Amino acid sequence: MKKFLSLLITFITLFSTFLNSANTSYANSDQPSIPAEAAVLMDYETGTVLYDKNGNEKVYPASTTKAWTAYLVLKYKPNLSEKITITKDPTTEGSSMYLKVGECFTARELLEALLIHSSNDVAVVLAEYVSGSVEEFVKLMNEEAKSIGAKNTHFNNPHGLPDENHYTTAYDMALMARECMSNSIFREIVKMKSVSFPATEVYPFERYFVNTNKFLTSNEKINYRGKDIDIKYDIVDGIKTGYTDDAGRCLLSSAVKNDMRLISAVFKSNGNDLYLSSRTILDYGFENYNKSTIITKEEHSGNKRVLFTKQKELIYEPEFSYKVLLKNGTPSSTYSVKTKLDKIKLPVKKGDKVGTLEVYNGKELETTIDLVATNNLNSIFGPIVENKLIRTILKICIVAFVSIFIMLLIIRNKNKKKRKKNIFNKKRR
Repeated sequence: MKKFLSLLITFITLFSTFLNSANTSYANSDQPSIPAEAAVLMDYETGTVLYDKNGNEKVYPASTTKAWTAYLVLKYKPNLSEKITITKDPTTEGSSMYLKVGECFTARELLEALLIHSSNDVAVVLAEYVSGSVEEFVKLMNEEAKSIGAKNTHFNNPHGLPDENHYTTAYDMALMARECMSNSIFREIVKMKSVSFPATEVYPFERYFVNTNKFLTSNEKINYRGKDIDIKYDIVDGIKTGYTDDAGRCLLSSAVKNDMRLISAVFKSNGNDLYLSSRTILDYGFENYNKSTIITKEEHSGNKRVLFTKQKELIYEPEFSYKVLLKNGTPSSTYSVKTKLDKIKLPVKKGDKVGTLEVYNGKELETTIDLVATNNLNSIFGPIVENKLIRTILKICIVAFVSIFIMLLIIRNKNKKKRKKNIFNKKRR
């Protein structure tokens, strides 16, 4: 009996400890729980991370890779009307457009097939189109990823098919998604609900593809906050899905609400839990944070009079308005600014950097914003003064003239003193 009571007391103690521990963990956590294994929520404008669950752990990106592939095509081959002819069989396993030798598409059309249908064969064609070979394009992918701070990513192909050396993190993919969404053409394509291609001589069937992103197209339901609601979510405007057995379900999302754009990167999920996780953290961001504009371009525009110019003055403004992200209920800090103009070198073109605006949070320098010209500024002497060689020659001539003038003054003063001395000596005699 005593043994039984002892065991019972021990069990009650352990159970109470467990409950207290669970309650403490719940009370101290202001971030929602999601079924996905890794996720990051990032503010598009500031890059601030609002939610992080295993954001720096290694994951496989699967077809979310194609977002980065598309962005690099747009960056290095911006002429989207250029025709691309299929000259060799690009057959690749998995999702495909089933391109045939002899077919011809514009770069824009292939980008649509890449991002909307997630076509692996298109990824290969576009990689070769940009860099000449898949291997060279992969080098470019890795270099560009590192340049924006995605330091824990290594790509080994342009489509995301399984490869042990093809990996990333939720944080890195959020960074890349943010960069992708800075391109207006990319934004146009990833929000398209479907795309179709007419039959060709070698492929006698119409190709019609629906966007793989259920946030844009699906009539399916998820149980969210105790209710069955549509997966389709009107505030979402892209960007890319992914799936392999090793990667699980993956999704990069962009959503706009309350004058904010948020980027979510969700990895290693199952089924429609992918959309449950993505919506949960997106709503968490919109419901708990707000944007505060600290510096507006209009308030801190200015002008400076510049002599010997046709326009007479330089007009400038900050390159962008500066906003900070605040958690609801957090008071905005006291900010101040200092304007520092560079030495003006003619000619100045509209958009040229002409100085910096230092933004201080209290006494601490928080950031600097380039000041840019909003007008052209040209010398009244035209190309003569604006030519670098001629300016150098003129400077040398001016320096020489001033030097000679000073020497003449010195000689004149010496002669003057000498004459006075001679006159004085004559009078003494």
